[in-house]
Amino acid sequence: MEIPGDVLQQLTPLLINLLSPDNDVRSAAETELNEQWVKQQRDLLLVGLSHFIAQNNEAQLRSHCSVLLRRLAFKSYTAPTDPDARLWDMVQENTRSQVKQLLLIALANESDQGTRHKVADTIAEVARSDLEGNVKWEALLKALFECSQAPSAAHRESAFRIFASVPELISDQHTDTLKTVFLGSLTDAESQAVRLEAMKAAAAYIVKAEADTQKALGALMPHMLETLGPVISSRDDQVLVDGLVVLIELADAAPRLFKPVLPNLLSAMVSIAKDKSFEDRTRQTALELLLTLAEAAQGMVRKVPNFAQEVIPVAMEMVTDMEDDESWYTTDDLDEDDNEENYVMGESTLDRIARALGGKIVVPVAFQYIPQMLQSNEWQQRRASLMAISSIGEGCVKVMKPELGNIIQMVLPYFKDPHPRVRYAACNAIGQMSTDFAPTLQKGYHQPIITAILPVMDDSSQPRVQAHAAAAMVNFCEEADKATLDPYLDAIFERLLILLRTPKTYVQEQAITTIATVADCAEDKFVKYHNVIVPLLLDILRQATDKQYRLLRGRAIECASLIGLAIGKEGFAPYTQDFIHILAEIQQSVTEADDVQTTYLLAAWARMCKMMGQDFLPYLPNIMPPLLQSARVTPEFTFVDPEEEDVEANYSAEDGWDFVAINGQHIGIKTSVLEEKHTAIEMLVSYARDLGAGFLPYVASVLEIALPLLKFYFHDGVRHAAAALLPLLLKDAKDANVPSEELASMWHTIYEKVIKILANEDDISFLAQLYATFYESIEVLGENCLQAEQVESFTAASETHLKMFLEQLTTREAEKQSGEYEGDEEEQMVDEEATEEDALGELAHAIQSIFKTHHGAFLPYFDRLLPSIVPFLSHPSAAARQFAVCVFDDLVEYMGPASYNYANHFLQAMLSALSDPSPEVRQAAAYGLGVCGQFGGAQYADVCAAALEPLFGIINMANAREDESLVYVTENAIAAVAKICKFNSSKFAPDAVISAWFNTLPIVNDDQEAPFVYSYLLELLEAHHPSILGPNNANIPSLVKVFTDVLAADILPAELTGQVVNNLKVILAGVDDGTRTQLWNSIAPETRAVLQEKGYV
Repeated sequence: MEIPGDVLQQLTPLLINLLSPDNDVRSAAETELNEQWVKQQRDLLLVGLSHFIAQNNEAQLRSHCSVLLRRLAFKSYTAPTDPDARLWDMVQENTRSQVKQLLLIALANESDQGTRHKVADTIAEVARSDLEGNVKWEALLKALFECSQAPSAAHRESAFRIFASVPELISDQHTDTLKTVFLGSLTDAESQAVRLEAMKAAAAYIVKAEADTQKALGALMPHMLETLGPVISSRDDQVLVDGLVVLIELADAAPRLFKPVLPNLLSAMVSIAKDKSFEDRTRQTALELLLTLAEAAQGMVRKVPNFAQEVIPVAMEMVTDMEDDESWYTTDDLDEDDNEENYVMGESTLDRIARALGGKIVVPVAFQYIPQMLQSNEWQQRRASLMAISSIGEGCVKVMKPELGNIIQMVLPYFKDPHPRVRYAACNAIGQMSTDFAPTLQKGYHQPIITAILPVMDDSSQPRVQAHAAAAMVNFCEEADKATLDPYLDAIFERLLILLRTPKTYVQEQAITTIATVADCAEDKFVKYHNVIVPLLLDILRQATDKQYRLLRGRAIECASLIGLAIGKEGFAPYTQDFIHILAEIQQSVTEADDVQTTYLLAAWARMCKMMGQDFLPYLPNIMPPLLQSARVTPEFTFVDPEEEDVEANYSAEDGWDFVAINGQHIGIKTSVLEEKHTAIEMLVSYARDLGAGFLPYVASVLEIALPLLKFYFHDGVRHAAAALLPLLLKDAKDANVPSEELASMWHTIYEKVIKILANEDDISFLAQLYATFYESIEVLGENCLQAEQVESFTAASETHLKMFLEQLTTREAEKQSGEYEGDEEEQMVDEEATEEDALGELAHAIQSIFKTHHGAFLPYFDRLLPSIVPFLSHPSAAARQFAVCVFDDLVEYMGPASYNYANHFLQAMLSALSDPSPEVRQAAAYGLGVCGQFGGAQYADVCAAALEPLFGIINMANAREDESLVYVTENAIAAVAKICKFNSSKFAPDAVISAWFNTLPIVNDDQEAPFVYSYLLELLEAHHPSILGPNNANIPSLVKVFTDVLAADILPAELTGQVVNNLKVILAGVDDGTRTQLWNSIAPETRAVLQEKGYV
């Protein structure tokens, strides 16, 4: 397309006016641009802008046109056929070709550095778009390679700037070729700018490359780091930060490439972080690079002997970098801590390095400095040492826990420090430690800690410190049991009532939060306080109606509803009507989309529903419309150009905006709306669960909202809650006796959505949720609820997932065994393994549910899964072995004798698994051998007899009762012996086994296995089996202990509990008074107290 001269003449004044400082002129120009050019002459517009970029004499205009072309061409415009259409996609192919030609001409000829950068950025945007659309821009790559070798440093720099932005352009080039090109430019003798851009391009390419390519390019690392040497020497903060940010991205993606240069890098970054002639941002970015490496390659960094010794003192020094600013005392905004301040970075560094490197490395170094800093005359030093204790605790729990008493004694005196900021830090330290060291701290040190916190809550001269003391009390109480708190409740509530009446809003807010937490912990012990506190909360809700008090009202709503849950329906009855009326009034008053009260209201209504049960139904008609509106809310999105817009001013984090960079574009999403939506879906889950059939009027509309949210990828919580909601809606409909064809239609709609996502889902945690949704639904629907094609599609999806899990588990085990994997680099791997274990468990449960509801009809489909399941039995991963054993447990339990057809696939492995090193696998195997005895029939008699010795081996292991990880294994083994003795004892003499089994009792933890075990025991007792009573009733003391222990444990169903109590009374009635007294005294005092409290004796 030739561009007529008059078009350029018309565009010139428009472009000048777009740069005008006059708002009216600029606004009129923007309207003209959109209405006359973007909508009507888009081809001429893009070509015209490209002409200006390539040929205009004014550098400012060329620069402006480069930015404008990029912004206009790649911004989304709603078109009739495509809501996400871009101008670039709407123009003719010929237009796009001309624009590309003109841009390459501009790149070749541009003399102004700033403009040339903008031209390069626009070319990069076009190239990225072409790559996404599989369009080849042949001339570009040729031009860029020529530029990269050109005599002009400016051209060389531009080429690497584009490669840095779009590394995919060179993804098909041979690694050795790229290595040579990068190496030549990283050591460019003429231009520092070329060296820096080459470093950014090399880093961007390596980040995207495969592992083998990354390794091959590792030799570039020393040269990449050397590019920053002159920048450090010249103290060019902006350029240095830009370079460090690139290295941070590289460290996150390929940390092991830094191994050969790590000692030098450590020295250089620590020097920058220490050097106060650099800007704070630069010093912090240098630390960030080291922290990123420590987090991404923990094992590698732990092997650098002086890493912690170098980094921790710098961080501690940064924590002291604080002025005694008067505004800290007077502000009403407690969220004002500036994340850009050095002390915030210092605290974050200590936290992150502790979690990355662990206590063995961090604690000795940190405590070289903490005691002497605590003794300093400077309040900043004392404060910093307390904040250091707060910061490192989470990552150093194992090492610090044995010294917890000493550390607490170190901290507590500073609750009386003369400086308020130090007292605040002491509250912070104890609050954080209450979380990190729970429940050890609460159980062992409640008296000195609560005694230290309470006086600080009295200090009305320092409301901010008062509030933080109340916040520390929240952390302490969240992990304390009510018996621990009981002696202190009067003193705590006495202070909190005073704080509730304070004039400072933030102190009131914190007091309310603390009351809610203490009430939640104290439960029924709270009854004596509610008649004072709830009326105060209701008064706040009635009186604090101005906008500035919205958070206060939200906290009061939360607190009152939590008190309702704590004291129950009858206890809260005097306030229920008032509170619900106030909630309804507040709900009517909420008109602004970002009103913080909305989320508190949603949660409070759900708590009221849980407390009131069916009595809540009359309020639903007023509650549901705004709740459904919140559930339907759509998040706001925006695309911004940071170079052209003030992102912070227009889209502030305070307003809920969060930005991510994806393929060079900055995409913003208003996350505050997402939280409201998430809360709303969670509340619908609560109503559907608690109201049952009464929720039927809303089932259809809620289902309509929930199903599309299975693909709501912006917020994991929304997806999970929507999936959890589906079986509850089915249950509500079934409980309400809807016609069977309606229920079947509802299930068909749900299943079609779920199976489509299940078949293609790659988020393992959501995959686990989908399997849970599936099996919970079929457990609601019952016998033979699945059609053949539904079982078929479930089987196909499960087969795919089993192969994926096996591959992932095998890869991870291989990594553990290879030298590439650092054995102590645990965190990420542990998280991944836990997620996969959860998903496998849910898949096993889904298979179990089909066996349970479809019996033998499922076997042909199970046959298809069998080749994918059997390899898990012998896999190195314990999670894999446990999964497979569980599946075969269910096969035996629900298919009975027919399961023996599969015995050659699993039976020997199940027997061997009784000696597996993993407790979880042993437990699954013990359960499995028990069901072989109970349901398998005579065919399993030999294996049942063979299982007895290893089952008793499990029961008699050292610490079988004391070690928490072994208790359930032990009790499953005890139950398995009972099942074998009762149902499958043809191949051994049962009396001797029953006698040995009786000596293994009691079981007091596993409420799933306990009912069978104690029913069997009572059956033997009533039959006067000699192995139970013993010669001359010698076993009566043992029987009394077994019965009293299980009654105190309270794990039996009510009917069976009654039978045990009656048998206990019969036994005690049958002995003389002296023996009865002796038996009673032999029972542990706490067990006696429980038995008396429950009225059993």
